[in-house]
Amino acid sequence: MRYLVGLLAALCSTAISGNMAEAQKLSPAEQEVVNVSKARMEAAANRDMAAWTRYVGEDCIFSTDGGTIATKAQMLEHYKKVPANYDRALDPHDHIVHLYGDTAIVNYLATNHEQFGNTDLTTEQRRTETFVKRDGSWLLIAIQWDDLPINHRKPTVVEGRSYTEYLGEYKSRPEDDVETVFVKDGKLWSRTGTDQGEWLHAGGDTFFFKDDLGSSTFSRDDKGRVTGYTYHRCDGQDIYNTKIK
Repeated sequence: MRYLVGLLAALCSTAISGNMAEAQKLSPAEQEVVNVSKARMEAAANRDMAAWTRYVGEDCIFSTDGGTIATKAQMLEHYKKVPANYDRALDPHDHIVHLYGDTAIVNYLATNHEQFGNTDLTTEQRRTETFVKRDGSWLLIAIQWDDLPINHRKPTVVEGRSYTEYLGEYKSRPEDDVETVFVKDGKLWSRTGTDQGEWLHAGGDTFFFKDDLGSSTFSRDDKGRVTGYTYHRCDGQDIYNTKIK
């Protein structure tokens, strides 16, 4: 299923690339909103709730990476209960700002840190924030964040293995683009259109991609020949891809 991830990535990169130059050259008005966004994030990371609340509207909607909705009061309780080193977002970057009079939309990347003992779990997030100007100050009225699909699983070490049995063309649906599985520099790769990525070995006939939280397991017929593979989504649903050539 690399091609599905790749298609979305290609669409996103095409849409974003036109704004990246603007994101690096923000106007003073756009930079003002980014400064407010950063100041609010810093206040949250430091658990300075007096500062944080000044940047957040009382009616602000918080849409979390789990799909739940929280209020300003609920977020305040969360920050008061959870120590800063347990859950904090840092390093906001790659800001894109759209201004519509007294309304501003800000999109950016950030790294979320969660501490468990000596382990610092990091998650890359994309966030979108909506601000309105009230009494001359920018206030956050909505924020939505989600995690980027970065797989931290470690591949198994395979020495001198030949992947020729997997080579070929695959499809899950008749109208989908053909996915070509090939070997490059002794490693198994997948290509759909101009998008390509390396299959990382998870063991047996199972592989995964660095930028995908799912995994794929090749299937064989009664003679041991590869006939396709099943893509296992991280939510437990499966998609079968038939080897067509």
